[in-house]
Amino acid sequence: MLSFQLFGIPVRIEPFFWLTMGFIGLLVVGGDPGQFPMILVFILAGFLSILIHELGHAVMIRKFGLPTSITLIAFGGFASYPSGVLNRKQSFLVTAAGPGIQLLFGILVLMLLPYSPIPRESLLYLCGQYFMLVSIFWACLNCLPIYPMDGGQMLAAVLGPKRERFVYLTGFLIAILIGAVGFVSLGAILLPIFMGFFAWKNWQDYQAHSGR
Repeated sequence: MLSFQLFGIPVRIEPFFWLTMGFIGLLVVGGDPGQFPMILVFILAGFLSILIHELGHAVMIRKFGLPTSITLIAFGGFASYPSGVLNRKQSFLVTAAGPGIQLLFGILVLMLLPYSPIPRESLLYLCGQYFMLVSIFWACLNCLPIYPMDGGQMLAAVLGPKRERFVYLTGFLIAILIGAVGFVSLGAILLPIFMGFFAWKNWQDYQAHSGR
């Protein structure tokens, strides 16, 4: 486990985060032994992008005067803060800050990287490309209205606790749809598995709240 502080915010990185990023990098780059440096570059780019995402959450949390810390785990991370403190507007802003800043950085790299003096055949340029792809894809994916991803949490903040069953049902249906489209159109395996987990989680929550 790796721990450090960034801008006064404690950051902890679980070992499984590196393993997950390495697995995704293997799927993206390929399993040829000669591609190993590119996988390491992908892991670095993914780490920087997801750390920026969680920093967006954490900085907004501190703006509201609350303590926070960042933990990077498998398939992402989270910025913690005391529960039951933020109102719905504050909760929406905290949630939106993560994908918002990540998407902004991704678009900036997309616009500036082709004009940079970095040699295009270098690993540094490749790192920029991976950073751009991870940032834009991860931010857009997180904004889908699937709880507990950022989009689902933003939907919950907008609708309020009285409509939480609608939030879970929406998450279930969207996860099923995205998983099916990913499998049929892209032949992807990881995305349907990922979406299948969220579909199951939202359906469980939907049933748990059926009597409310």
